[in-house]
Amino acid sequence: MAAQTGDPDPGSFLKTAMGNMITEQSVLETLTAIDEKSGRPEPVLAKSWKLASDGKSMDLTLRDGVKFHSGAGFDADDVIFTIKKVQDPATGAANQSIAADITRMKAVGDDGLRLTFAKALPNIFDLFETMPILNPAKYSQYAAGKVVDGTGPFEWKSWTPGAKVALSKFPGYRDADKIHLDRIEINIISDPTAMISALRSGRIQYGTGVGALNAYSLSEQPGFQLISMGGSTIPLAIDVTQKPFDNKLVRQAMHYAIDRRRIVRQVESDQGTAASLPWRAATTVGYDKAQGSHYGYDPEKAKRLLERAGVNDASFDMVTLNTPEPTGIFQILRNNLAAVGLHAKAVPLSAAEYDSRLAAGNTGAPVTLMTASSGLSPATAVVSRPELLASKNPQHFSSPKYTRLVDDLASATGEAAQTKALHAYNAYFLDQAFAVPLLVRPTLSVATRAVHGITGTQMGFVDLNHVWLSQ
Repeated sequence: MAAQTGDPDPGSFLKTAMGNMITEQSVLETLTAIDEKSGRPEPVLAKSWKLASDGKSMDLTLRDGVKFHSGAGFDADDVIFTIKKVQDPATGAANQSIAADITRMKAVGDDGLRLTFAKALPNIFDLFETMPILNPAKYSQYAAGKVVDGTGPFEWKSWTPGAKVALSKFPGYRDADKIHLDRIEINIISDPTAMISALRSGRIQYGTGVGALNAYSLSEQPGFQLISMGGSTIPLAIDVTQKPFDNKLVRQAMHYAIDRRRIVRQVESDQGTAASLPWRAATTVGYDKAQGSHYGYDPEKAKRLLERAGVNDASFDMVTLNTPEPTGIFQILRNNLAAVGLHAKAVPLSAAEYDSRLAAGNTGAPVTLMTASSGLSPATAVVSRPELLASKNPQHFSSPKYTRLVDDLASATGEAAQTKALHAYNAYFLDQAFAVPLLVRPTLSVATRAVHGITGTQMGFVDLNHVWLSQ
């Protein structure tokens, strides 16, 4: 028995919706999966692949004998259908911009697929990571939540919105003998306090969405364990068209005004890293530690920058999600910023309204507290994360230089070129300060000690496929 705070969204498996973070890995499968520690892709539905020397095409060999839960066989046409869905802007898929550069798709023999690209795509595996393969014949039925036809080790049996999802072991799975659980039941418990109570009582054995502080505190008690996987970066997105944030000195002052280490300590229970850059240091090619710590906590320097900008006692709204983590972060931000003469007022939103405003490219406030996955490579992040886009970002920031730097980073191949492109991008990003990263942290959840084998993806999605229970 597991639990999460939000309902699944079975029509949004291509969007990496957080409500699907438990079900997606069990019901559906991707072509490849990026190893969390090494950052390298591992086979899933693709057995092997070969990238052309110029990086502009790829040949994949697909796993044979794979069946959808409905009994339909898996082949290259299913991959082609899924890529076309990702390419369609109406789908709103994650990494649509990467898929858009796939110009040709061709089935080769019984188990081959050739992809041709408009340009070198060093981030193609980020696309695969966020692209669970769909059954074309059943896809139109996914959104209603009665039929979700995948190739994973568990079948989607039922969904009661606002209550629970039931999955059962798929007997036709290729490695069914290695799947220990017969069923998985995911309860929807929107109140984190109620989820903690459910864990304590034994009604559930695993819970996600309780917040880092609660997860860590419970894990310190006998019978419980902390589960760490994936991760997110948490930045402020600053609308550069609104005063006083049209002056980059004010934006830089915000960097110096914020005590990131206090946020990590008090909100994340030290399960994170204070950072000036939005990348995961351990797996990012070319990460520069000096750039990553460029902005330290220095309120006096923040005051001097504000004085140079002619700004004193400015008030503004800050959009936040109405959940425990951003609420805790905002309280520290408010106090830090007030100490230098910047007065923030929270505008808390539900997840649905927050996502809607973000998708529209206008959150309606000068500053937005955001959460974004840190599992993507920089090359992918700058073309998919809203606050890093070269155009139509919520900060309304654009410049020819930034567009060039994004293009360079997104197309650089080889470690030397990627390192050079990332260093140049970071330097401009830090100077312009249209986004203010606060921290990079793993996704934390909690389980009883009876649960073994929980893993996760680099994107922070939960993998319960090889879980087993002890007494």
